[in-house]
Amino acid sequence: MNEIERSEAGRFQPGTSGNPAGKRKGAGSGRSKALGALDRIVGSEDNLAALEAALEEALRKRPLWFFVNIIMPLLPKESKGVLEGGDRIVEWRSLVSVCPPAATGKGNGGG
Repeated sequence: MNEIERSEAGRFQPGTSGNPAGKRKGAGSGRSKALGALDRIVGSEDNLAALEAALEEALRKRPLWFFVNIIMPLLPKESKGVLEGGDRIVEWRSLVSVCPPAATGKGNGGG
């Protein structure tokens, strides 16, 4: 087995990898595996119906909490900035529809 050269401080020499063979092809991270498992669980019809009912109940009981804790984390960063400005009225459209980019006045001819 080849010994990888290190400096006196025990650091790898510049240009030397700590794992010369690299990561195996197809080896997913723990996070991607967990998300895949969660996707399979939530994707079943029974679980999807239960999740939908629970989300609707949470929305009815605590609408502001629901919006801040469930909806806002799903929004793109640009939307969060506009919402946190506080001087806008929120018009609900959809989380899954494709919306054109908002006019920001930066490089798009907007004012």
